[in-house]
Order: sequence, then C-alpha cells, then structure tokens
Amino acid sequence: MKWAEYYDRCWQWAESTRINRISTLTDFTSSAEVAEIAPTFCDEKIGSRLVKRAMQHGVRFTPSEIIELDRSVTDETLREAILNRRGRFNAEEEYEWLESAYYGDPLLETVAKEDGIRREDDDLPFGPGTTAGQPAEAGTTAAQPAGSPGLLSLLFGLGGQNAGNAAHPGRCTRDCANCPAHYGYRYGRWYYGHHHAYGCEFGGNDGSGRP
Repeated sequence: MKWAEYYDRCWQWAESTRINRISTLTDFTSSAEVAEIAPTFCDEKIGSRLVKRAMQHGVRFTPSEIIELDRSVTDETLREAILNRRGRFNAEEEYEWLESAYYGDPLLETVAKEDGIRREDDDLPFGPGTTAGQPAEAGTTAAQPAGSPGLLSLLFGLGGQNAGNAAHPGRCTRDCANCPAHYGYRYGRWYYGHHHAYGCEFGGNDGSGRP
C-alpha cells in the first residue's frame, strides 16, 4: 500500500487495521506526515514500527520532526532517526531539547561535531569560540584568536562608555551576584543548571571561574 493512500484513509480505520497495514506500506512521500501519525498510536513500539518502516524506504526526519516523535517511539528508534536525520539541529531550542534528553551521552558530541554546534559547557568539546572539529590553537583562549581584543571586552568597554558605567575588568571579581550578562550566563545561573562561577569566561577564559 502506498503511503498517500494510507494517510488519507487511516483516520477512518480501526487502530487494529492501521497497525496491520504498516508492514505493507511503500512509497513514503512525507516525513512530516509520518511524524504526525506515529504519535497517534497508543504503544511506542507501534509508533516505532511505522517510523522504522519509513526509514527503510529512505525517509529521513528533520530535527523538529524528531522532537515531535519523542515519547512516541522507542529510544532505539529515536536515536536511529537522529543519526540519520535530514538537516541540522539548530543551536537554540532544538539542540537544547537534545541535550536535555541525552545529557552525558556521546550522541551529543556526534551531533555537535556534524552540525557545527558550539556547546555551552566549557568542559565539553565545542566551547565558545571553537568550531566543529577545530579546537582553539594552543596559547589562545577558546573565545578569541591570539592577538585580537575579545568581543566581550569590546562590548563591555563600549557599553560602559555609552552608559556612563565602568566597563567590566574582564576577569573574575568574585562578585557573581552582580556579574553582567555574558556568554553562557542567563537568569542568574550558568546554562544547564550550573552555578554562575562554573565556566565563567571572566575567570581568564579557562573555565575555572577563578581570577
């Protein structure tokens, strides 16, 4: 059975009929439609059958579609969809979802490298200022090339002049409560639940938070 026919008629079928006909499906035409149908099954194993069938016929899911499939397929199937995805995870909501779902999993490093994601935690392989597969050169910080003024220093310097406030000295002042907003620091804490001092680039860009 061709996917277009299944998609048009499945809404009228009993669930048992929809399940039985998954194994007959061919000619998939829309990853978005598969991602729409899979969550309608009560069992993630059934959703996985549909998604795997689609992938066997060449369907590749976008990151947004993969997020839609979360909790509708097995972990094994979701991982397979991620590894064989179409398009890249963006560095905002999509990658944040991936990091929350697979924190500490080597899959994160694989996706970050393939999609050129700059990872927020400095103890992970792609910190601020590095690109996928290209770590910062020895003797330079991860946030800026050697011999050039740091973007943060310029921003804070200009901001201080324009606003009439003293620019941040560019090093840890141990006054974390009043530390201005900067890369990786938001809502009074370091990204992903770490305390502010964790990875603060004002600590010499070495991620220690120390002056």
